[in-house]
Amino acid sequence: MTLSAQRRAQGSAVLALSLAVAGLAGTTPSASAADQTPALKVLSYNVFLFSKSLYPNWGQDHRAAEIVKTSFFQGNDVVVLQEAFDNSSSDALKSSAAGAYPYQTPVVGRSKTGWDATGGAYSATTPEDGGVTILSKWPIVRKEQYVYKDACGADWWSNKGFAYVVLNVNGTEVHVVGTHAQSTDPGCDAGEAAAMRSRQFKAIDAFLDAKNIPAGEQVLVAGDLNVDSRTAEYGTMLADAALVGADARTGHPYSFDTQDNSIARDRYPDDPREDLDYVLHRAGHARPAVWKNDVVKEQSAPWTVSSWGTDYTYTNLSDHYPVTGSAG
Repeated sequence: MTLSAQRRAQGSAVLALSLAVAGLAGTTPSASAADQTPALKVLSYNVFLFSKSLYPNWGQDHRAAEIVKTSFFQGNDVVVLQEAFDNSSSDALKSSAAGAYPYQTPVVGRSKTGWDATGGAYSATTPEDGGVTILSKWPIVRKEQYVYKDACGADWWSNKGFAYVVLNVNGTEVHVVGTHAQSTDPGCDAGEAAAMRSRQFKAIDAFLDAKNIPAGEQVLVAGDLNVDSRTAEYGTMLADAALVGADARTGHPYSFDTQDNSIARDRYPDDPREDLDYVLHRAGHARPAVWKNDVVKEQSAPWTVSSWGTDYTYTNLSDHYPVTGSAG
């Protein structure tokens, strides 16, 4: 059995145990490994900064400025953003965040500039970038981008993939992958979006497996994975990407809430509430003794935009809620 297959098997075993015991629990590392693992706090946030050329009335500049000021955005070790598509508003957000997070990657798929390596199916002619960027308080010693080869629906027209960074955390290397997996899109055939996600998660696993990262080093995968934690696909995701579920999931029960979130409710009034965003560890690597994900039910001061003579007021900064991962 290959090391990659062993990790996938471990992910499947972890899933079976977690479903039997608590739904989302993962394996517990040895006490010595947990003691030596840097206790990081990682924020994952789908910021819904769509291109202003296509979507001019979603307050991208206002929201980008306000996101950086929020309490949940502050005090993290790493921030992983998704849907940072709009160039000017995402650049402004990153610039404003540079004081707290001076080490940053470019946005995945926007160009090859600023990366140590580019893999996968990157194309300079693809209309939209991948929207993922990683910000860190710790030095980034290596940064790579990978563009997924598999996509359907609207995702076909973007360079979606993942960013991979190696951080120097007080002399210890920590590995972080930030990604935004295939959306369940009406342009995809029945079952196709889930199949694309499965291939994407396996691509992450293969990429990390090829790195031969020592078991004593922490490897995290964060992002909008577009898999509801309450569905059978959650188990498939853990196995495909060789991930360990969080020991606890706290805060709001949905990271994508079409009832309580003002933007999600307006955009997707007929869609169900879902739990789609994660900060998880790779199986077979060091992790804290207890790891939790917390969904922050963000609410902002009201802001208003106008479209075709009608005013629309919202009280959120994105259609997703932010999720933090931390030792607990």
